Order: sequence, then C-alpha cells, then structure tokens
Amino acid sequence: MTMHNDPIFESVYRDTLPKVARMVHRMGGDLDTAKDIFHDAVIIYLEKKQQNTSSIASDQAYIMGIARILCLRRLKDDHQYVALPSSEDDYGIPADFYDPPPVAQPVINFLKSAGRKCLQLLQAFYYDKLPMAEIAQTLQYKTQHVATVQKYKCLEKIREQVKQTQHEEAAL
Repeated sequence: MTMHNDPIFESVYRDTLPKVARMVHRMGGDLDTAKDIFHDAVIIYLEKKQQNTSSIASDQAYIMGIARILCLRRLKDDHQYVALPSSEDDYGIPADFYDPPPVAQPVINFLKSAGRKCLQLLQAFYYDKLPMAEIAQTLQYKTQHVATVQKYKCLEKIREQVKQTQHEEAAL
C-alpha cells in the first residue's frame, strides 16, 4: 500500500482519526496523544498488512483496536509515576524535625502566676509529698477537704492559663 495519494489510506485517516481522538479524549488523553497513538496504530496496521499474517476484515476496526490498546498502555504508564519537582531539598527532613518544640514559657511561671498560696499548696503536696491533713494545718485551711478543693482550684487555674497560652501561640 502506498501512502501518497492513496484513497483508501486517505479515507482511513479521515474517518478513523476523529474516532481515535474521541476515544483517547474519553480515556483522559489530549489531541496530541491521540495523533501519536493514531500514527502508531497506522504503522502497526501497515506492517500487519504487508506481512499478510492475519486477515483484517475492517481496516478502521483494526486501527481502532490497536489504538485502544496503545492508549491504555500509554495512559497507564503516564499515570504510574507522579512528577516531582527537580529540587530534592523540598522533600528533605528539616534540621529541627527531631528537636522537641521550644517551651514558650516554663512551668514555674504558670505556678507563680497562680498565686503564692497555690504555689505553697502544690509544692507541699507534689514536691514535699505531705499528707493533706498536714498541709491543711500548715497552710491554715479549716479542714482537709477545703485544702483538697483548693488544690483542685489551683490546678484548674494553671490548666486554664496553659490552655490560654497555647491558644495565643496557635493564633500567631
């Protein structure tokens, strides 16, 4: 089959290329991809035609079938890899990745801001490990229960300050 001025080849090109382009478009390809696939399919078609190894009933159907297979292979290969920017530094681990986050405010500052009496109460309970009855007597609370409630209020006061500080830091 000669390609120049061959009416059969021209009709195949004129009738089949739009169909291949629509098929490639439906499969996610563009017009340039459709043209490449169509030309590859025509080359394969011409090679098979010259070899006379198989009987081709419909030229257009044969080219469409080859184009479908080529399109599936090409689109599969194109979508198999995700293009990455050339700079590898963008994906490196930052130098401070494993360092703990900086402490914005030491805990002692929260304890001090709760008040002198709260600081004494919490120090006696958590640091000195004194029983609550002794703490109540030393810090002049009426009962052990009042000292326990006061300890709870001191802890809640400190928790609220920590939450407020974290909220302010997150807003920055």
